[in-house]
Formats: sequence, C-alpha cells, structure tokens
Amino acid sequence: MIPATEAPYRERGYYVFDAFKTHTCTAAFSTNRFDLGFHNNVQIKHNRDAFLRQLDIDSESLVCLQQVHGNKVFIAHKKDKGRGAWDYAQAVPGYDGIITQERNLPLAVFSADCLSVFMLDIKKRVVSVLHSGWRGTKDNIVGVSVDLMKRMFSSRPEDIICGLGPGIRSCCYEVGPEFKEYFAQGLVKREGKLFLDLVGANLRQGKNAGVPDENIFDCGICTSCQNKDFFSYRRSGMSAGRMMSVIILE
Repeated sequence: MIPATEAPYRERGYYVFDAFKTHTCTAAFSTNRFDLGFHNNVQIKHNRDAFLRQLDIDSESLVCLQQVHGNKVFIAHKKDKGRGAWDYAQAVPGYDGIITQERNLPLAVFSADCLSVFMLDIKKRVVSVLHSGWRGTKDNIVGVSVDLMKRMFSSRPEDIICGLGPGIRSCCYEVGPEFKEYFAQGLVKREGKLFLDLVGANLRQGKNAGVPDENIFDCGICTSCQNKDFFSYRRSGMSAGRMMSVIILE
C-alpha cells in the first residue's frame, strides 16, 4: 500500500487521486464544504453542480445508488446516465457499488464515516466506486467488485489500481463485542475497548482478491478525527451531511 499524494483539499474542497489521473481517469471525493447527500433537497442541485464543476464533470450525468449497506455491485451503461443525479427516487435501488466501462459516465457514492473505495483496471479501462461500511465490508464488497470486473470485463487483478477514500478509522471506530462474530481479523483492542479497522479490512480484501500492494493508495483521512473538514455520522448523528466520491473515465 502506498500513501496517497497529499493534496490541498481544505482550500479547494476536494481531493483527487493522482495515480488515477495518470491513467486519464478522475477519482475524487469532496470535503464538507458542500453537503452532497440526497437528504439536502433544497441545495442538492446547486451543491452537486458546484462541486463537480471543479472537476469538469456534468452533474446531470451522474449515476447514483439508493445505498443499502450491502455488497451488491451494479454495472452501469449509457442508458443509466442521470439516474439519481438529483433525485433519490430515480437512483438505482439495492446496491452499494457501481462499475462501468463507459467513458464520460460519472459514478458516485455518498458517505459520512463509511469508507469509499475506488478501482481502475488500467488495461481494460473499467472503473468502480464502492460504499463500504461495516456491513459491506463484512460481506467482502471489494472482493465482489474485483470478481465482477474479472467475470464481466476480463480484468486481471494485477492491472487494477485501488484508492481508499475517507472513512472512520481504527483510532475512532469503537464497536461492540458482537463484532467478534463478524470479523475474524480487523479488530483492535485498546484500553479495554474494541475498535474496527475498517480500512485495514478493505485493504486486506483487495490483496486477497489479487490487487498488488503497490497498486493500493490510501488517502489516510479519518472522518472522525478530521471532522473539521469531513462529515462524520459518529460525530454529528442524524445532522451529518454527506461527502461524494466520484469516478469517471475520461
């Protein structure tokens, strides 16, 4: 795993993975400058336009999901353009990940502590973005996505690069003893408390799926520690906004 290049995200309100940009693919996530979640009905179009305009992405083209904290991954085609761009009812129901081989079709997921995961097959030109909370992680959403890329697009894991976005990390993600039933690895004991290493678990899934360690880039951001710049459900509860993680083949 390689630490992602530092970026002045506080000033510009977003973070771009340089490793993806090298392969004419934009993989980026927002800060809390804008609340980009579906619940923000009044400002949703304005905020998504404002964020995506900085990345030269058309907000009307977004493909979004009615996320359910599962491990199902949707394959998007040109006909899906605009699904959930501004309206939750029009978003794709029942999925937490999206894959496409279409150029200029932006895919987005939303989070406020759950981890976002970006993937790009640099040879077959296939991209994926995932919303990976503890439930999706428990059910191996990263492995499911890699397997789907292999089966549907003939991807080879060694050709995939992976970016780990912002999420609550083991420094802050305290969980209950029932998590011992869900995770054989990835739990950290500290001062009599139990913490989940959500990032480490997803990283391990990528490696187990065959993605080389040197192809994985971690932004290193904990949404709870860095709540000044990122939304955190743990910190703010129901009032927490949502960041957008977006990927597009150029």
